[in-house]
Amino acid sequence: MSHTVGCKELSDWSESCPLYSLLRAHFRRHIAQCFRKLTVLVLVPGRFAWSVCNLKMSSISRILRDIASEMERRAETVSSTEELSSSSVPSRHPVDAEVCRIFASYGNRVPGNPSIAARRRSTYTRAYFCLSKIDQTIAPTREEKEFLSAAGLGEQRITFFGDEGSAEEFRSHILVAYPKLNGCGGFELLKVSGLTRSKKLSVIPCPRTGYTIKSVRIHIKHSLIYIRPMQKNIDTTPVEHQTGGYGPKEKCLTCSEEFFFSELKDHVKHCKSPNEIDTALPEICHPVSPEFPFPTSPDRDNSSSDTGIIDLTDDQVPESLEEWRAMRSQQDQEYQDCLLADQEKSDLQKKSAEMEERRIKAISERQLRLIGVPEQAHGIPLRFKYPSGITRTRRFVLTESIQILFDFVGEDEDATEYFHIQDALSVTRLNSNMSGTFLDNNIIRSQTLYVHWIQPESPEFVPALDYNNHEVAPNFNNMSCSPLTDSPPAHGRSFSPKRADLKTILNGLWAKIDNTSCPTSNQINICRDYTGNVHNIMKSTLQAFRRRRFNPAARLDVVFVDSEKTSEGAVDGGGPTREYLRLLMKAIHQSNIFEGPEKDKRLTLDTHALEGKLYTQIARMISVCVIHGGVAPNFFSDRLFNQICGKPSLPATLEEVGDFTFKEKLLEIKNATTVEDAKAAIEKAEDSLAIVGAWRNITTLRQRDALVQSAVDFFVEGRLNVALQQFTEGFNTLGLLQDIRAHPDLFRNLFVEDVEPLKAADLSAVFQVNFSTPGTHKREIESQTICFWRDWLIDVEDGECAPVTLENVLEFVSGSSSIPPNGFLMQPTIEILPEDSGKIFPEANTCNIVLKLPVHKDYQSFKAQMCNAILWAPTFGVA
Repeated sequence: MSHTVGCKELSDWSESCPLYSLLRAHFRRHIAQCFRKLTVLVLVPGRFAWSVCNLKMSSISRILRDIASEMERRAETVSSTEELSSSSVPSRHPVDAEVCRIFASYGNRVPGNPSIAARRRSTYTRAYFCLSKIDQTIAPTREEKEFLSAAGLGEQRITFFGDEGSAEEFRSHILVAYPKLNGCGGFELLKVSGLTRSKKLSVIPCPRTGYTIKSVRIHIKHSLIYIRPMQKNIDTTPVEHQTGGYGPKEKCLTCSEEFFFSELKDHVKHCKSPNEIDTALPEICHPVSPEFPFPTSPDRDNSSSDTGIIDLTDDQVPESLEEWRAMRSQQDQEYQDCLLADQEKSDLQKKSAEMEERRIKAISERQLRLIGVPEQAHGIPLRFKYPSGITRTRRFVLTESIQILFDFVGEDEDATEYFHIQDALSVTRLNSNMSGTFLDNNIIRSQTLYVHWIQPESPEFVPALDYNNHEVAPNFNNMSCSPLTDSPPAHGRSFSPKRADLKTILNGLWAKIDNTSCPTSNQINICRDYTGNVHNIMKSTLQAFRRRRFNPAARLDVVFVDSEKTSEGAVDGGGPTREYLRLLMKAIHQSNIFEGPEKDKRLTLDTHALEGKLYTQIARMISVCVIHGGVAPNFFSDRLFNQICGKPSLPATLEEVGDFTFKEKLLEIKNATTVEDAKAAIEKAEDSLAIVGAWRNITTLRQRDALVQSAVDFFVEGRLNVALQQFTEGFNTLGLLQDIRAHPDLFRNLFVEDVEPLKAADLSAVFQVNFSTPGTHKREIESQTICFWRDWLIDVEDGECAPVTLENVLEFVSGSSSIPPNGFLMQPTIEILPEDSGKIFPEANTCNIVLKLPVHKDYQSFKAQMCNAILWAPTFGVA
């Protein structure tokens, strides 16, 4: 019976019921609960129990009367012996005794406390990053992070369970996440410290009991924690992903089997219970043709698990097991064919994307190379007709490499990775991989060339790709094809674009210079000082660079004036400019804005230079030296170069502190062996430390080290922020800064010390000798003189002709002490003076870079006069 009753109606009825007064003394608390929870007494044969039921109002009276009658009946049957045995207990009414017996358990019940409910097991999740080197103090870059992640290190989110104060549990969780840490002799935790964009890592103090979850929470709130091995570098070999899956295991709700987290999602898509597998069997085996349909019972419930049962006695079932297997094999083959077709389609799309990427890259590389090769006004015009119908014309020097032509043609946005060109009246094609000059490829006059793109789907593409991969030299002798036809050539090879090199980049920057224009404001008048003092060079350069109309993108006009105020020449054909840029770089090297060793200069703070923006002007001078003349600084420190590139550097060291007095104070603090000695040294240096913002009170030697490091960092980097900003701004001249930051590894050899000195082989290779006709007497004399020249260069390199150096020889010929990274703008040549000229000293034309060697009968005479000429020349060679 199920009824409902309201609390108010039940309360009104209880006031008028005689049974209410009888039970009030013993059931006051229970009836109150009964009213609150909408519960009533329900009589069960043989016992009483509490039950929550829904009752109707009309049933309450009858139920309670039954309860009272039963209680009176039970009270009459209580034996007198039971009353005697409980004589020590005060006598009570039989009804009271029966009620106490029935509801004894309810009197001892304690109300539940929700706050004492079982708590969930506490967890703690944190992002960690495992490093591989024991001495790494800089946060890894994006490329390094990807490399470490592939090696099983890198960043992971680790969830910790268990005791937060247990160091062993913390260690075990870390080693499980990074198995390669085992055997590395322990590990330590680090965090990023310093300013907002700081990359420096500092060690998190380790408690006496070891790292625990609790200690990590105290020192780190939300930032990434780095793990660094202590005794052994970790192997960074990439880790192969196991096919068994990864992550925690979870049970499938369908088949009740456990799978790894990485495999569970794919499994659920195809998982079926045993009943579903039986149900699916007829569907799998159902033939395409309706000749052999499987039987289905008309009265069978399709939703039942028995629908998978097949009646093998039915006549419509396949006659034999072999027939069923053949049918199943056919379906499997069709399924495999579909998979193969999908795979081929995916591979084709991927290959097409790769081909398009290679095509775009080839066009980009051609455009970049073409920037460094300006069009020559005196060249031969060539006209190109493209498949789209457009026509382009450009002038070329026929002695130049034909690769310039291919770069010009292939920079079009519709260009393909492979292509060829052909004259309308010629049977020979010029493929984009050919080498040599224009003359070598029979281009000797102005003509029109037709361009043919080779598409990836074209039959010409495969031979070109094969020859490119196997590096087979093509044969173009027997080609015959009209420029308007699509017949494939007998051979072909692709042009493989190279990576951008320093020479190409510098040529591109040099191309921005307008060599046809030389404004008056670009004239630089230099008073030559034969004593080696370069102060006049810097002074004259600053005066020119600060002119309002000075244009670094135009040609420079350098005029040297001797001590008698006489100009050395009115025309600057290139030699004076190279000599000036070499002397200017020497003056920059001695500038007061730098400090440190000769080949490891760094910026120093000069308030006068800061106010006059000398840092910016000197950076502009360096840019002009590099782009106009290829003169490289080669004296920057790694820190200064990284600062210009915007790259992080290693923490500053005491050796980099230029102020000797301040360095001594910091050394005294660092060398203190006790906290008391360190405090005493800090007190002595209080004024200096307060200026750099590093003064503080310390209580441990670790805080002492942190104080010294913060003082060094501010002195070496922090106080130079404004100066560095000015200095970096100056490199924007002609766009040099953008290329430096785009290719820092290439420009490092220009700015940081170059360990490769000039060699005799370098000078021998840079000059081209103008010989006379072979077989003549003059040719024999010239050959002997060249042998003397090369032997003399070897003696100079070995120090046999000291104090003459190879740099002095190159200065004598070209005005530059080093070979520019992008090469000389014109080909250096050697000529032999006539035998009957009577000249015993060499002569040089520094504008055209021409060296004229004298004729001597023996090597010793040649050697002596060559050395004398180099040492006696006041500046550079005789023009």
